[in-house]
Amino acid sequence: MTALADFLRARYAERRAIAEAASPWPWKINPDDPEEVLAGDDILVADVFALSSNQTRNTATFIATNDPADVLADLDAKLAIVDLMERTLRFAEGDSEIDHYGALGNADETLSLLARPFAGHADYQEDWAA
Repeated sequence: MTALADFLRARYAERRAIAEAASPWPWKINPDDPEEVLAGDDILVADVFALSSNQTRNTATFIATNDPADVLADLDAKLAIVDLMERTLRFAEGDSEIDHYGALGNADETLSLLARPFAGHADYQEDWAA
């Protein structure tokens, strides 16, 4: 598992570097032109073109929704899950540091970690925080 976990960490580090180098966030749709996505400093990030106005709006919304802050939150959650799964595997391999109650609790923690990137959503409940 360590080789796989190391592989995932390396890929996540690559994606983190790309996200951190991108235009300032949060990104948003230009209120004056729904075909443009603006960075946090109101500089144009993307000028969207598609086959229909609906597809153009949907594409612009997708770009704005996947700004660097969202990507970083997703990567943080995934890295925490990799760490959690490594601990669970150590238990399965007989590591006496971890008891079965801790290993079973990892399922709840995994769900909490998966929800973490959505912490800003109106339906997110604070007691889900890991």
